Amino acid sequence: MKHYVISLARTPERLERFQRVNHHIPGIIHAPGIDGQTLDRQETIKAGLLAADCQFTAGAVGSGLTHVALWGSIAQSGEPANIFEDDAFLCANFEEKSRQIINQLPEDWEIILWGQNSDAPLHYEVLPGQTDCFAQFSQDDVRRGIENFRHQQVETLPFRLRQTFGICGYALSPRGALSLMQRCLPMVSLPIHYPSLGGRTLISTSIDHIMNRHYVDMKAYCCVPPLVLTDNLTSQSLNRD
Repeated sequence: MKHYVISLARTPERLERFQRVNHHIPGIIHAPGIDGQTLDRQETIKAGLLAADCQFTAGAVGSGLTHVALWGSIAQSGEPANIFEDDAFLCANFEEKSRQIINQLPEDWEIILWGQNSDAPLHYEVLPGQTDCFAQFSQDDVRRGIENFRHQQVETLPFRLRQTFGICGYALSPRGALSLMQRCLPMVSLPIHYPSLGGRTLISTSIDHIMNRHYVDMKAYCCVPPLVLTDNLTSQSLNRD
């Protein structure tokens, strides 16, 4: 499987850090992020990629379009691939374990998240269709331990995913890539119900929020514990500007 990392050309220090902390994973391909600050928003709307009333920041639009472009490449290639954002930290046995997990999935799997943001719950099914689980994390603990994480041998299991926040690292099949493009475009601000947040409804502000609306209807999975962590520094996020 190919590995891609999304990183903006104007923030070379982020790509350098990603490559340094993940040097144990060879051959990761740099996918230059689409810079929302230089994007023609009206042309993006005309192309059917963005709803006219979408309230995403420029950074969120650029980030979303970069993921979408990679989805298109995966759909055309006919081969699954891994996509990482440049704040991702991969565990020592990521390649071996991720291959094992994918081999355990049904043939029609579409997406599996290797990790997620740790400042919000992970909603998944312990027993498919029977037992929901809301997992809560300590973002402070994650940040304190993240430098050591890439030296750890992690044992994990896949579970059906319902909702989470963040797409720091995930594998996508060609079937899943096509499904996400059909479901998530044009990008739009819309209300999404979150049982894991006490039944609150939030307006989508990024592509991963829109994906939350569709995981339940897809062959979508997560792994617990994660094989990828992120320090999730909001001030430096690709979605911020």
